Parts: sequence; structure tokens; C-alpha cells
Amino acid sequence: MSFIGNIVGVAAESIRSEIKDQYLECFTTDTLGQDILVKRAHRNNTDGRNKGSGEIISSGSKVIVPEGTYALMIDGGKIIDSITEPGLYTWDDSSSGSVLGGGGKSVLGDVFDRFRFAGEVPKSQRIYYVNALEIMNQTVDEVLNIVYPDPFYGNVYFDYKVVFSFRITDPAKFFRKTGKETTVYDYMGSSSSPKMPIMELVDHMGEALNLCGTRDKISFAQLLSHKSTVKKTVNEVLSEFWQEQRGMTVESIAIADITLDEESKARVETFDNAKIFADDPAALNALVALGLTEAMQLAAANTGGTMLANCPFCGVMLTNGNSLHNCPACNADISTYHK
Repeated sequence: MSFIGNIVGVAAESIRSEIKDQYLECFTTDTLGQDILVKRAHRNNTDGRNKGSGEIISSGSKVIVPEGTYALMIDGGKIIDSITEPGLYTWDDSSSGSVLGGGGKSVLGDVFDRFRFAGEVPKSQRIYYVNALEIMNQTVDEVLNIVYPDPFYGNVYFDYKVVFSFRITDPAKFFRKTGKETTVYDYMGSSSSPKMPIMELVDHMGEALNLCGTRDKISFAQLLSHKSTVKKTVNEVLSEFWQEQRGMTVESIAIADITLDEESKARVETFDNAKIFADDPAALNALVALGLTEAMQLAAANTGGTMLANCPFCGVMLTNGNSLHNCPACNADISTYHK
């Protein structure tokens, strides 16, 4: 075959391929569920399926965006559009216009492109779906610890664990961090082997909890019932890393398995007992009567003289009881109980 014949043959095949690329397609996805974060769309046609290049989306093709997903339109590696509401959409901004529709880009332009690239179209048009659901039950095996600035008890030391969920809020920003199909495990890792996003959250938990104590005046005992405040504060300190760079936020968070160290536990119990008796006169009177009885029993058993061992009002153990005028825990006047 002559050289001219080869050129004509390539041009003819290019035109046929371009026409095949004009058959309308329908793109959709199954539910992404709790495991998949990014998935490429698949063609959902049985008849009239695009018989040309798999990298070309015909103008006029339909894109179904199910509930709980976003859709991204990729042309030449660049995000050209995003869909954040579910529904049926039409691809009408392709760089290869519809020949069958009689509009769009001239076929000849693609013929010469294909000739230069050995008959292949130098384009890549894709649709990716991004998960819009709340991704639940993300756990961290690591036991965290903190010196918590409690507004009532002072600094208390406790260990805790974190369980959280997250949501992708900016699909384009999130996709730029991945650029491919991605699962939750690929992106977040596991509870025993976390990847960077979870490590960022763990690193900033101390800062978030510190704000809960110093600024929001939440007692450590109330953290479990202030999940919305804790979540807001965690997102606040994570904003640069998750919201601005990754396009995702913490959707909910739970502080679990809070365990005080022994010193903090003793101090909390002392304060709680003092508060109970200060707020309840009947309980205080009963405690006084019990304290007097115990004090007299101790005095009778102490041959070396009487010395208060416990405060007759709140029951806290005293040291150097005879030299004290007021209980260091509840501040009650105990001087009248010395002999």
C-alpha cells in the first residue's frame, strides 16, 4: 500500500473511532458504603455502548449520582466539574463535542491529533465518585493520656481512648490528595497501624481537650455528655490539616475509657464528698452525729489522749488533728471536738 494510502487509512479509522465515541453512555456506581472512599464510575449500558476509546466520554452522556456520593469530572487529568447533589446529570462540556449531534469541536482536529499519536486520542476523560457518607467507628488502639485542666478539680491526670467518625466535605480537595480509587483502609490505616490522618487527630487531641477545660469550662466528668463541643473543638484544632488540606472533617467523636490516676481519683472523691455535705444539710447532720460517735470511740481507745483521725463532718482523714481548727477538705470548724 502506498504512503498516501496509509495516511488515508489512518484518517478513515480515526474518523470511525471518533464517531464510535459519540454513542451516548450512562455512568453510575454501586453504593460506596463504609469501606470505599473513591471509585471510578463504570458504564451502565447494555445496548449502544461506547465502542470507541474507553477514555472518551461522549457529549450528552448521562451521569447518575446516587445518594451519599459526590461525582467529579476529570478531563486531561484536571478536575473540570464536581457534583455534590444526587440526581441525573448530562455530560455536555466534553473537549470532544458530539459529532452525531452536529456540534462541538471539529472532527478534523482530532484526526490530526490521532495521526500524530499513532491513531490514539491523546485525552483522558473520567468520572470518579467520592463517598459523602459519615464513615463510622474509626478507633485508635493507642491509650492516650493528658493533664486535664479541670475547672473544678484543678489538674487531673487520666488515660482515655478515642472513637470517631469522619465525612468528606470537599470532594475535589480530597481527590487531589488521592488521585485514584481509594478505600478507608488505604487512606486511614487500621486502629493498630494508623496512617497520617489518624496520627494528625491523635497529635491534636491534647490541644483540643485543653481548650475544653480552660475555655469551655467542661469538667472531665462531663466530657462524655458534651460530644458536640468536643467535636467542634477537635475540628477547630484540626482545620489546617483536615479541612483545609484534605477536605474532610470529624463528624462525631467519643472520649472512651477515661481512667484517673490514683492521686487525681482521691482528690476528686474528697471534693465530691465535701460538696455533697455542703449542699445537703440532712446529710451533713448525719455525718456530724456519725463523726462524733467515731471520735468518742477513738478517744476511748487512745490511751495517749484524744486526737481526731477523721473529720466529723466529711470523714476525710486528718493528720495532726488536734492542731487543726478547720478541716482542710470541707473547711468545717473542728476545734470544738478537741479535748
